[in-house]
Amino acid sequence: MNKIFRLFGYAFALMVFAQCCTAQDIEQKAQLSFSAGKQQQDNFNWSIAGNQNGQSPNILSELKWKDVSGTYYSASLQWNFWHRFAVMGSYNRVDVHSGSVNDMDYGADNRTQPVYTGNFSDNKGFTTSWLAGAGYVIFNNKLFSLIPYAGYSNSVQNLYIVDLSGQFPTLNSSYFTSWRGPFVKITSSIKIWQGLKLAGDITYTQTSYNARGDWNLIQEFQHPISYTHVADGYGLDANARLIYNITPHIAVYGSYGYYNWETGNGTDQLYLSTGEVDKTRLNWVYRDGYQITGGVILSM
Repeated sequence: MNKIFRLFGYAFALMVFAQCCTAQDIEQKAQLSFSAGKQQQDNFNWSIAGNQNGQSPNILSELKWKDVSGTYYSASLQWNFWHRFAVMGSYNRVDVHSGSVNDMDYGADNRTQPVYTGNFSDNKGFTTSWLAGAGYVIFNNKLFSLIPYAGYSNSVQNLYIVDLSGQFPTLNSSYFTSWRGPFVKITSSIKIWQGLKLAGDITYTQTSYNARGDWNLIQEFQHPISYTHVADGYGLDANARLIYNITPHIAVYGSYGYYNWETGNGTDQLYLSTGEVDKTRLNWVYRDGYQITGGVILSM
C-alpha cells in the first residue's frame, strides 16, 4: 500500500505546481490514439499449498511463465464531452509468440525436497484488457493537465504449456485468467517545448481474480477444466509517453509502460475424473512486466 500512497502524493504535488499555470488547453477536447509494439516481458506465476490451511507443505506446486512476449496492439479514446466532465476507454491485445514455463512440485516446506521439475514453452495464446471510466478535468492549460478517472476494467490471459523438444508432442495444457474490478486512474501531461510534451498515467485496480486450467495429459483430472483458482488482489499500472505534434490535430509518440498485479490467499479446486473435488489454498498469483510501443494520436 505504500506504493499507492507515494503515487497519489506525487499526483498531489503536480496539482500544486499546476496552479501557477495560465489557461489554455494542452489537451484537446477529443483524442483517439492507436499504438503497436513489442511486449518485451511478461512474467506470471502462481503457487498452491498442500491443504486449505496452507500446510503440508506450504508450497506444494509452483508454476511460472517467464519472458512471455508477443505483438502488442492498443486503441484508446479520451473525450472531454461537457464542461469539465470527461470519459475514457481503452483496449489492448498481445498475441503471444514466445515464453518459457517452469513447473515445480515440492515434498517439504519452503521449496525443499523437490519431487518434480519440468521445463516447457509457451508459443501461443493472447492477453487482452479493456477499461472504461468517467473523470473530471482539474487542470487543462497551456503547460499542464491533470484528469482523474474512475471506472471498471477487465484483463484476461490465455496462456499455454507446450513442449517444443518433441518429448511430449501432445502436451497442450492451458491456463485462462480474468482480473476484473473497479479502478482509479490519474492522467497528466506537461509541455516541454513547443509541440513536444510528456504525458503519463497511473492506475490502481481492485480486482477479483478467477482462473481455470486444463492439464490435458493427466487422465486422473477432468477436462477441459481440471482446476480453478479464486482470489482477491490489486493491480498497479504506470505509463509514460513522449508526444510530438506534427500538426495541431496529429501527433506521434513513443511509450513505456510497467505493471504489477498480485493476489492474496485464495482457493484452488481440483476436479478429479471420479467426480470428486479437492480443495487447497492458493498461496498467491503474481504478474509483472513492461512494454515499449509507438503510435499516433488524432485529436480535435
